[in-house]
Amino acid sequence: MDAKDIIILSMLQENGRVPYSEMARKLGVSEAAVYTRVQKLVKRGYIKRFQAVLNEEKLGYGLLAFISIRAQPSKYNEVLRKLSGFDEIQEVHDVTGDYYCLLKVRTRSKDELAGLLDDIGRIDGIVSTETKVVLRTIKETQSLPIRKALKQS
Repeated sequence: MDAKDIIILSMLQENGRVPYSEMARKLGVSEAAVYTRVQKLVKRGYIKRFQAVLNEEKLGYGLLAFISIRAQPSKYNEVLRKLSGFDEIQEVHDVTGDYYCLLKVRTRSKDELAGLLDDIGRIDGIVSTETKVVLRTIKETQSLPIRKALKQS
């Protein structure tokens, strides 16, 4: 990966719909060269997917919570598999510390969150949960600081 690839990744990260023509102008290369580079970045796994970032509030999923899970070690892999099947659970992280995993969940209401917690609690192998409801989000991003890589190269 070279400086041009990092610039392409940075531009796509900022706006996944940036036209190849705009990237080509900025890089001083042809649109075909940009297209080829993007395809290589996808093939090599630097770009996982192209996806629209939806507004949770406008779609009614304004309740954000994090749930810490304690589980029986012998049933942990099955617990992770079952947790991954819930639509409301956006992220499942295997973590260190007092808990086995951390979930990021979005629901439409406290009642939906309570129902989700009930469903989670019924999974065989879950010992306990601890839930933290987010009051407000100060910063949330999927962006990586890849411009730093450009400065270091």
